[in-house]
Amino acid sequence: MAGQLRATQDAPIWNAIEANNFKQALKLVDKRLAKRHTDYLESLKIYIRSRSPQLPEKSAVLLHLEELPEKNPPLSDIEAIELYDEALDEVLPQSNETWERIIGQLRWQCVKASPKDEELSLKCFQACLSKGALDHARQIANSLEKNFPKNHSYIFWNITMMFLFSASKKCPENQKKIWGGLALGTIGKLAGSTREAKDQKQLPTRSIQTPQELLLLDRIAEAYGKPEQRLGYLQSSQLGSESAVAKGEWQLWRTRLQLMEAAKQWQELFDTTGTLLKRARTKDESSQLPESRLSDWIVWEAYIRSAVELGSSQYTCQAQAEVEAHLNPTSGIDKSWSRNASLAQVKLFFDSSTAFCSSQQGKVTAIVKYLQRYGKASTAYNDLRPFVEGLNSDERKQLLEILKSNTVFSDSEKIGDGQYPTKEDLSTAGQITQVVNTYKLRYLVTCALPEYERRQSPIKAQVDFNCTSCSQPCGLTCKPCLENAARKAIQSYRCAMDDGGRISKTLLKTDQHPADDLSILAAMCLIKLSLIDADMGTEPLNRASTTYALQATVLLENAWLHSKHNFQISLMLVRLYKYLGCGNLAMRAYHRLAPKNIQLDTLPYTIFDRLSSLHPHASSQSTEVSSKQRTPLEHLQEQQKLYQISRKNITKNSWLSFKHGSYNSIFEMREVSERLTHSISAAMSVIESRKMSRLTEPGTPLTEISNGFDLIPHNTEFPETEFSDNLDYDSFPNFEASRGPRFEELSRYTPRLSANRCRANLAAEKLMLIVDPSSNVAQEKELLHLWLKQYLDSEKQNPSAKVGSEGMTRSEELATDTYHAMALILRTTRDQGQWAETDFQGLLDKYNNDLVESLKEQLMLVDNLKEPVPAFGNTLHALYTAHEVGRTIVNFCKYLSKQGKDFVAKQKEASTKVEEVARKLLHLVGDKCAVVKKGLDEGGWIDKVLECALPEPQEDVDDEVNVTVVSSLRALLDENFLEEWAGEIVESWRDSVIGFSLLKAPPTKP
Repeated sequence: MAGQLRATQDAPIWNAIEANNFKQALKLVDKRLAKRHTDYLESLKIYIRSRSPQLPEKSAVLLHLEELPEKNPPLSDIEAIELYDEALDEVLPQSNETWERIIGQLRWQCVKASPKDEELSLKCFQACLSKGALDHARQIANSLEKNFPKNHSYIFWNITMMFLFSASKKCPENQKKIWGGLALGTIGKLAGSTREAKDQKQLPTRSIQTPQELLLLDRIAEAYGKPEQRLGYLQSSQLGSESAVAKGEWQLWRTRLQLMEAAKQWQELFDTTGTLLKRARTKDESSQLPESRLSDWIVWEAYIRSAVELGSSQYTCQAQAEVEAHLNPTSGIDKSWSRNASLAQVKLFFDSSTAFCSSQQGKVTAIVKYLQRYGKASTAYNDLRPFVEGLNSDERKQLLEILKSNTVFSDSEKIGDGQYPTKEDLSTAGQITQVVNTYKLRYLVTCALPEYERRQSPIKAQVDFNCTSCSQPCGLTCKPCLENAARKAIQSYRCAMDDGGRISKTLLKTDQHPADDLSILAAMCLIKLSLIDADMGTEPLNRASTTYALQATVLLENAWLHSKHNFQISLMLVRLYKYLGCGNLAMRAYHRLAPKNIQLDTLPYTIFDRLSSLHPHASSQSTEVSSKQRTPLEHLQEQQKLYQISRKNITKNSWLSFKHGSYNSIFEMREVSERLTHSISAAMSVIESRKMSRLTEPGTPLTEISNGFDLIPHNTEFPETEFSDNLDYDSFPNFEASRGPRFEELSRYTPRLSANRCRANLAAEKLMLIVDPSSNVAQEKELLHLWLKQYLDSEKQNPSAKVGSEGMTRSEELATDTYHAMALILRTTRDQGQWAETDFQGLLDKYNNDLVESLKEQLMLVDNLKEPVPAFGNTLHALYTAHEVGRTIVNFCKYLSKQGKDFVAKQKEASTKVEEVARKLLHLVGDKCAVVKKGLDEGGWIDKVLECALPEPQEDVDDEVNVTVVSSLRALLDENFLEEWAGEIVESWRDSVIGFSLLKAPPTKP
């Protein structure tokens, strides 16, 4: 009744607020306050004032809010507190630190005043949890446990919050062990109650009762306990992986086996895993295998490891017998599980010289037998790769001969008598997969492993080797071997696809064609060939590197037509098109990936990193799906929504996890939240969107563009800041040696996205805000000058963490040097006490000389672009980067001219010289852009692309292998397809240079 009366009385006030008539709303509240002063009415007045657009009014509101936690007696009206909560959000939106200090404290005081009000406590607990006020949430959880002792859940809420708080950055260092130890001690007592309970089906309230609570116990014991204590819990019959409480939770088994291995309990581990494997093949009364999952690979791996470590043939013979029992055709074990046993057989042979009791067989034979049995599985290559890497040179040659002879999948009785097939059988999807696995292994033996071993050469400067596969001279990469591998893979791919669409018709729309990896393997070889030597001194289409890159591109585009859901094809095309300077085609390939949810954090680096210096503008060409018509900037904004939405979803789901007792997921979500908060991809998104905005929306004030900074933590650009590298490198195909770098790393045409580059770019963004000529950012500039002092001081205090050149192109290195010199000069503008010092002029001259030198080097870099037509990715990047540097320095010089007279007098001559070089740089960029535009306006480019990609054989060139690669491609590709593809390449080059219209030089001084 009281609530309804309040709502009736407040209706006129809320009507005025909704109409934005805040003056009238305040009059009505003051009228009510004059009759009777209440906390609720006071909070309503503050809320109305917070809605005012005037800065002084908002400042007054914030001052009032800051005083509330000190109020005595404390506020106890939850509705008033919620209004203050909304008021704070109006004044300082998304300021969790301020919220915790003010509203979090008010909510805790409110709970403390009414500890028996369960609904109030739950509401405040949820609010504190959502804002990251972990200490207040911990206090509320503790209150809930004390005041509602019969509620089993609240006991674990309190434990969870103590542990969460101890692991958070907000917890003081001297309290981390206190709260962590308290959480461990409390849950340890609950574990003791469970152990001591006589009836495991009727456990007391204060005990561990669910698998989630066991996982919480293990997590806390891992952080604050000892390994033997943790293992003791997992081996306990009441709390361990086999207990009634565990209910078969597989994660507990995995952890138990890992801990036993770490503790070197080999006999116990052998007995435990042996029992699990026996249970996995034991049938129940209905002749089913209910526990087949116990033959997981982690069990086999631990079983074999322990057998080998025990060092007796007795154990290895037992292990072999267990393998054979699982491989027995009458066992009824599903093929997916028996595959683990077959792989275990290979591992057992490699790990132990006495693995087989009856007879010794060669390592090569063990590999071939596994391939014969599981060659039709796409996983066979990854299964066998570590074992092939363990072969010596003679064994590799033996394996290679068998793979080349096509005898692996023929009748074993005919092997060695010459009566085996000489042609590959590509009749079915399974047989194609067999051939694919064979080609991958051949590539591993002939190309990947020798290349890895050459990279490990103790003579670091050595570049000349003799290839162990073909015996020809080579560098780190062997050109003949790669060409041969590419040629054979293309030929097999053509044969596999030349079936009249028979296999394709049996596939679902989302299926991948089994022959895809042949085209991918060939493209990988061609990409590596394109990186051997770039030969930058010649025209782009006269370079061998361009030929290989175009060949890889056209091969993958053709493969995509037959397998449109193969994400690896699209990932490789994104990289190739960015290298070739085809921005809109790179974007098209990226959209084929159709990234969703967390992929919007892990995959965008493939396209958006440096996109502002490749294709910042909207494409002039239509794309395959209407939704892809958005501009690059709009796509970045879509990515940024992920971070905003994920925070809300994680908050909501964390609360649900508490309600449903899913404690392990709370920590998993907190880890995801932490990684997304510090994501390097988020920083990249902010940087690229700001750069694009300056080019495509030049009329927008930088204060509006700077909103992107709310996506990343405060002062992310400081040297000591750490980023979370969530980038997905594993989705790229990788047939390289498992001990060496992945193909994704080997195929980079430009340096990767790095934390150093992100820090440098974020700092540069703030420097640009300082020198921005907009007249309406004066207050922000003052704050930025304070930031600049802190930033440079932080660099001095952390010299080892100072921004380096990792992950930067030469253009970016020079830009970083330029901005650093600019930052040092900007700092002197506010250090007036230094102006009168005798050595000030010398110091200022040094900063200016450094600035001029970096600009001159940037000028030289652009001038050295002698053959810029067509403009590949490196050319576009150099031009866009140089333009941004030149424009920023011109703004910088204008900014300096408006500083104090004494400073201007000291800086005037240097500023004139700096601006002169910056304008030269801008004009040179304009000249180069004009050359590129003019060159692409000429005709004949389609023929040039085709001639470069598939050159005609020349009589004076003895390069039979490459000619064969070309002829293999010609046999595969349709002429109409080639013409259309070459036309797309040319149109994409023309589309890319449309962005040059955005590179306008600032007007000269009158």
